Amino acid sequence: MKLISFFSKFTFICNISFVLFMIFNKIEAKKAIVGGRDTVVAIPFFKDLIIVLGISAIFINFVMCAVYLFIIIGKRFFLLPKWLPIINFIFLIVEFYFFFLT
Repeated sequence: MKLISFFSKFTFICNISFVLFMIFNKIEAKKAIVGGRDTVVAIPFFKDLIIVLGISAIFINFVMCAVYLFIIIGKRFFLLPKWLPIINFIFLIVEFYFFFLT
């Protein structure tokens, strides 16, 4: 159960990174293009890490919500704050909307 608790918290951190990724996406969309199409723009390490975690959040969150579902179906008891699975599921819905419907 400690492993599920760890991955639940890691999923929450990925979801926060997804929110920051959306903010960076909106900021970058408003900037004017400086170079041509073949220009590579350097991204600082912290921003790069947030982008990777933000994009991978949908996969990690989907797996974690499936684990929550199996735990609920199996009627197993786990010690997690009740808000954490609910927030992760809400983030999953927002991520599906952002990546697949917009």
